[in-house]
Amino acid sequence: MKDSLADVKQKIQTGVYKNEEHVRLSLVSRILLELGWNLWDPREVNTELIVSPAEDKTKVDIALFTNQNFPCVFIEIKAVGGITGRLSEIERQLRDYNRNNTALFSVITDGKEWRFYYSQTGGEFSQKCFKIIDILEDDLDGVAKSLFTLLSKSEIDNGNAKMEAENYLRLSQKQRAMEDSLPHARRLVQEPPYPSLPECLQNLVRQKDFQVTLEEAVAYIKNSTDKKPLPMGGFSSSSIVPTSLSPSSAGSRRLNSDNPESVKFTKILEAAFGEERVTGWNSLLEAGIHLALGKGVTLNELQSSLSTKLKDGHHNQEGYHPIDGTNVSMQGMNADNSLKNAIVLAKKLHVKLLVRFLWEKGTHMNQEGFIDMKP
Repeated sequence: MKDSLADVKQKIQTGVYKNEEHVRLSLVSRILLELGWNLWDPREVNTELIVSPAEDKTKVDIALFTNQNFPCVFIEIKAVGGITGRLSEIERQLRDYNRNNTALFSVITDGKEWRFYYSQTGGEFSQKCFKIIDILEDDLDGVAKSLFTLLSKSEIDNGNAKMEAENYLRLSQKQRAMEDSLPHARRLVQEPPYPSLPECLQNLVRQKDFQVTLEEAVAYIKNSTDKKPLPMGGFSSSSIVPTSLSPSSAGSRRLNSDNPESVKFTKILEAAFGEERVTGWNSLLEAGIHLALGKGVTLNELQSSLSTKLKDGHHNQEGYHPIDGTNVSMQGMNADNSLKNAIVLAKKLHVKLLVRFLWEKGTHMNQEGFIDMKP
């Protein structure tokens, strides 16, 4: 399995997989074969399955079955880079697939990134994500182990995958319980009997049926802040755009716009390019390109200034997608390159660039960072 993953990694890095079908046939199917699935039996590996034939003709890319009557996994596949900037839209697709015929797991993958959702738990679909694997960034031994544990036919069939998913999800639910309880804890420490903040947080989380140690509570308080979610959607000049950002906790890390550190494994909490408020790293760059084109910057000038790949017209192959409100398409980029290119554009256009984000994995896990550039 590890040898196959190493080969897949090398092919992703060199751009061998040109479109969604390459990812499905030459990458995802290869991994499924390694995980014990019989690709030659559509009763087990069913492609283009119509999920609700009585309602519509919506098809899921791959559905896996251990029992012929009920799907156990839905896999939605995109071209490499095709998740970036479109995650909410794809999650809505999977939510709808599970509306009448719920699978145990749902998976979103562009070959590089694998996002696992435990479909059978309650709550918003986005909150059902319990595991994210990145073939380029994660240790391949760990990737192989996670894929076997969660997606092999044997582990799904014997129930171990379900148990592992519930354990992962419970950990993330504990994080959310602490996040939800922290504002209440801050209020309670100002009232008699004036408990300490970590003890107060620990007690409130216990009331939600989760156990945290005082050390966990202290670490969470140190690295967490109250988060204000942004409205979803595309460009909207009617949104109230912050004029500046500042550290909202002692642990916030300010990025140097001349040499920003990596923002891999992060999610944006709030961001604006000029007057456009955005919710993702690719969306940040798209807002900059949208603004530049509106100011008369030509496509050739953008192509010479940026490292991103742009095309005239609307394209949906090889990881390209149209930029809303323009006649230009952009190839998806990782978070680091999106930020670096957005910084270049902000300097070129002399507009503000404001981003507050949270590391979800890695050395700075659960720590906030921000970048605050002004013209």
